[in-house]
Amino acid sequence: MPSLRDLITDPALDLTPAERKVIRALLDQYPRNGLGPMSRLAEHAGVSDPTIVRLVKKLGFSGYADFQDALLSDMDHRLRSPSALLQLRSHVQKDDAWSHYLAETHRALVDTHALTQPEDVRILVQWLLDTRHQVHCFGGRFSSFLANYLLNHLRLLRPGCFALEDNAQLPDRLFDVQRQDVVLVFDYRRYQSQALRVANAAKSRYARVVLFTDIYASPLREMADLIISAPVESVSAFDTMVPALAQIEALIACLTLRSPELADRLEGIDALRTDFATHLLEDK
Repeated sequence: MPSLRDLITDPALDLTPAERKVIRALLDQYPRNGLGPMSRLAEHAGVSDPTIVRLVKKLGFSGYADFQDALLSDMDHRLRSPSALLQLRSHVQKDDAWSHYLAETHRALVDTHALTQPEDVRILVQWLLDTRHQVHCFGGRFSSFLANYLLNHLRLLRPGCFALEDNAQLPDRLFDVQRQDVVLVFDYRRYQSQALRVANAAKSRYARVVLFTDIYASPLREMADLIISAPVESVSAFDTMVPALAQIEALIACLTLRSPELADRLEGIDALRTDFATHLLEDK
């Protein structure tokens, strides 16, 4: 039986433009936007209540209340612990786990593409290429590698990029965040309280917070200025970061194509590296 997320992202759905607005609103803060009053979802999507009624019936539900029950059930399933997820996925044959995982990951990448909102990408690229403001990256226990991966590329593309590491110096680094700086926070389910503190500190300093997260109920969603969501569910006992990594590499590609001075910058960096390497050999 397909999940609710599968239903609302099914490319085969014959949706009107207004109904597509509702789908985008649902995915923007999934499942939070669908758990409140219908009028609030309608306002968020910029449509009328009858549009939502028609959509949920098109999805196979008797009404909005039935749709919300499905959302709650879906959320309960997806927020289970790794041990519970392992029990649920025990039906996967061990000998076939490799190929099954890769097939499911491919499906997750297709879902990730469906989640993409071009306007959000345009805004994010614009913010990151604006060298008048600094960029700061923070990641959690498992997502810090995403933050560092993006940060290392950003440093090749532009100056003023810094890591917000979860250590004793974190308050010092946050104090240096300035108005309109861009703070990139990576926080996926089994959310970390430190990420919430980082986002709160950034907002208090009037920075712009960009949240890279899953499609569920991250506590940071309400304070983020921009949200980039990725599916994380996998056939493993642990969530997958492959879709999120694909988003980061897609972002890097966008930034690269829109950086007119990139060639000169990379040439200058390479010249310095060669100079340092030469002197290192001479010193030996």
